[in-house]
Amino acid sequence: MGHGARWASRWTLAAGVVCSLLVPTAASGGQGTAPVRIAVAPMISPEETVAAYRDLMDYLAARLGRPVQMKQRRTYQEVNDLLGTGQLEAAILCSGTYVHARRQYGVELLAAPVVHGSPTYHSYVIVRESGGAASFEELRGRRFAFTDPLSTTGYLYPVYLLLGRGASPRDFFAKTLFTYSHDNSIEAVAEGVVDGAAVDSLIYDYLQANHPARVARARVVHRSPAFGNPPVAVPRGVPADLKRRLREAFLGLDADPRGREILARLGVDRFLTGEERLYDGVLEMLRAVERGRRP
Repeated sequence: MGHGARWASRWTLAAGVVCSLLVPTAASGGQGTAPVRIAVAPMISPEETVAAYRDLMDYLAARLGRPVQMKQRRTYQEVNDLLGTGQLEAAILCSGTYVHARRQYGVELLAAPVVHGSPTYHSYVIVRESGGAASFEELRGRRFAFTDPLSTTGYLYPVYLLLGRGASPRDFFAKTLFTYSHDNSIEAVAEGVVDGAAVDSLIYDYLQANHPARVARARVVHRSPAFGNPPVAVPRGVPADLKRRLREAFLGLDADPRGREILARLGVDRFLTGEERLYDGVLEMLRAVERGRRP
């Protein structure tokens, strides 16, 4: 099987077969208690998400004394719709997904992660290590992968970047596609399915540190300004006591030995309450793209 076929086969599994995965986690007590439903936006492919977040969900179940269920969907919008229609108690979202959900459904910021001492992250434009473009401009007329239409790093930022050049994806690139996870975009570049992609710096750096072979055939040619890290959000109307206990659980992870182990596996230092201003830049970009012009 060729490189492109192998990538396509893996993508079919990740985005098609597993698009509605529901993972029950262990709980200490709480028998007969309604589960706390928490979604993780598909920033990485479903099989990677389960591995990375299962321990966190088990930890939250123990802290809450209730079962916790992790839900996944294929797209960011599907996660937002679950959050906005009362089918979730919380969700870990991309920054752009959060801004959309706040506008559409009035969701609230619960906590934000600090990674390598910073509450912010970046969009990386990546190309193939061997023979790839030397800059974003050199991707003109080539194939490009976006992550998700609601992704800050994987869609909104590169479209905003093109807007500043008086261009759009349709007239700048020869072909575009959506991969619906950042690790799939990285693999698409590595396998030569596309010539470039825009990806989440947290995912890229995590893979570089923990699975270096996954990014060995890619390199970064452009880095965006800083945006607020992907937050934890809760729907409007979530019970105040549950909201408080969820926030305390996330904020207390770094004070607990088991919590620190989970944070280390996720590549997160700790969680803070976070501030809405961290996401102002994302909202400004979104408004500019909707207007079709830079400020």
